[in-house]
Amino acid sequence: MVSLTRLRDEKHVYRDHDFVETVEGWFFGVVSDIHPLGRILAYLKYIPGEGIWSRGGATFKRVLTSYTSREVAKTLEMVRTQRPRYIFHDPATDEDFIYVPVEAVKKHYRCDEKLGEILRRPRNSVENICVKLVKRLSIESHVEPSFFGLSGSLLIGLHNPAADIDLVVYGGENFRKTTKASRETQTSVFRQETEKMLVRNFMHKYPLTESEAAALAGRCATKGLFEGVFYSLHGVKLVEEINVEYGQRTYRDMGVRKAKLRVLEDSEGVFTPALYLVEDLESGGKAVEALLCYDTTFAGLLEKGDVVEAVGKLERVEDFREGRTYYSLLVGSVKTAGVEYVKLLRTA
Repeated sequence: MVSLTRLRDEKHVYRDHDFVETVEGWFFGVVSDIHPLGRILAYLKYIPGEGIWSRGGATFKRVLTSYTSREVAKTLEMVRTQRPRYIFHDPATDEDFIYVPVEAVKKHYRCDEKLGEILRRPRNSVENICVKLVKRLSIESHVEPSFFGLSGSLLIGLHNPAADIDLVVYGGENFRKTTKASRETQTSVFRQETEKMLVRNFMHKYPLTESEAAALAGRCATKGLFEGVFYSLHGVKLVEEINVEYGQRTYRDMGVRKAKLRVLEDSEGVFTPALYLVEDLESGGKAVEALLCYDTTFAGLLEKGDVVEAVGKLERVEDFREGRTYYSLLVGSVKTAGVEYVKLLRTA
């Protein structure tokens, strides 16, 4: 068994893709491994109400109906109106977002712990499929089950017979091995079904044509179909892979930018946000050196040598650890909702 210190430690308690339940019964998905003191960067996903998710006789509805910047913006305003203390102006980004106060947390749901429970004793048909999926991917990838976790509604125990399975894989190399194994185990029919779903999702999220969306869908290795159930794979860093702490970088809004970029390094592209080091082919004075994508479908999607066109939020980054300033392009900002996108122009 892997030591839990490799998955979390006293500085990294709330890990990416964990969930927290607040005192009023709201469920938030944790974003990132880097949080300001006493706060947790998160998004609101489920609240009590009439919906198709249930637990202990109570029903819940999904607030974030799709993972788009437009939907995130709506959710942000809802939280600002109903729970303003959950909104925090982050001095590192100079932006308002949801940062749940630690004292408001009623329960912390850990991806690794929950999957361990389900592997030992699955309680329903969806959990049984989850167990079989993890065992299959573990065997095919040679990644131990202890490096897997479970997120989403299954993590927090909300029952929905039609729920997808959101798996977490800890460690960059483990994630690459698992996505490779996942792709190789997909039949052509399953792959076609997955790509159809991805094309619809990309066109819903971004101003892309069907062919542009299909080019991205064909590269996406984080989605699959197993025994009739769609599943997703999400890479989360091991503790030793976390190479920056809160406050070591600041980000300042420089407006909206359209850029043509060549991927130079993709090793950090498997996490959330997916970070790709890039060469700006049409800089015009402010050369972009990094492309960050909060959309989880971009994890591992781009490869070294790819050329993309992207529209996003241009940010000036002050890196105090490295002692330098550079520009990054962010896809996944509320400020660029509806206009941001990434198009694959040329493959490596």
